[in-house]
Amino acid sequence: MGPTLAISFGAGLASALLFATLASGSPLALILFYFAALPVLIAGLGWGHYAGAFAAAIGALALSLALRSQFGLFFFFSVGLPAWVLSYAVLAWQPGADPEDPEHAVWISPGQILSLIGIGAVALTLFGIVALYGFDFEAFQAAIREAITRTLAQMRLGEGDREALIRLMAAAVPVAGAVVWTFVTTINLYFAGRIVRASGRLVRPWPDLPSLKLPKWTAVALLVGSIGSFAGGFPGQIAAIILAVSLAVYALQGFALAHDITRGWGMRGFALGLLYALTFVIGWPMIFVALAGLADVLFDIRARRQPPAPPTPL
Repeated sequence: MGPTLAISFGAGLASALLFATLASGSPLALILFYFAALPVLIAGLGWGHYAGAFAAAIGALALSLALRSQFGLFFFFSVGLPAWVLSYAVLAWQPGADPEDPEHAVWISPGQILSLIGIGAVALTLFGIVALYGFDFEAFQAAIREAITRTLAQMRLGEGDREALIRLMAAAVPVAGAVVWTFVTTINLYFAGRIVRASGRLVRPWPDLPSLKLPKWTAVALLVGSIGSFAGGFPGQIAAIILAVSLAVYALQGFALAHDITRGWGMRGFALGLLYALTFVIGWPMIFVALAGLADVLFDIRARRQPPAPPTPL
């Protein structure tokens, strides 16, 4: 028990320190801030979800004492609590045919975990908006516009161009925040799993990530977000966030599809490297990757590519 508490205490302080680096405003600090959840995830995956919960609480308490209580609360709800929930979900399992044999347990699938990350991105973004501004969409937009106006004050733009850019960025900021949280959390969970696996403390088997498959209900979320994004006001903003997060998780599904269908290719590394380069350098090919992921979920592309099973001998 003692070593577990020590690991949790250190992980909580490390996570709080990474979170607090954002105050410096440097580009390196922003990168470190993105990995604030990593220590909590490592503690939760390697020493049990209780260790992750303790690390999240320690990080929040440290920030509350060192800075102010709102920083601790923001850390807890945006970093600590989601990391604990994810570690709990990853280690959750249902007994298989023999409940006494953990090796045959049915663990939560990577697709379900990715769906949980998407739900968390939407929920946390909405929680942040409502906690700060309630359901007053005009106050929320006014606060964002004011912050963007201060940021653009040094840029030489015409009044019309400046106003158009402010409107665009005000609508895009919460959407972009939810998408970034989705990708960053997924990366943190992957790295945490790899680190814990290398240490020999990962109790569940490592999943075959290229075979990742999102549940089909996620297509309903994508449809609802697509239709609702045409609405105005707060409902339209919520729908836009759901749409963007759905596309983000489907893009990850599309990358998994690419990894799966290129198994055995002679130039697999080059092909995947080119796909990632085009997607993250240019940007817009991400839409096609997401559509490929959606098609895989709806039409089971990988199952259609598999050769037919040999006939059963009579």
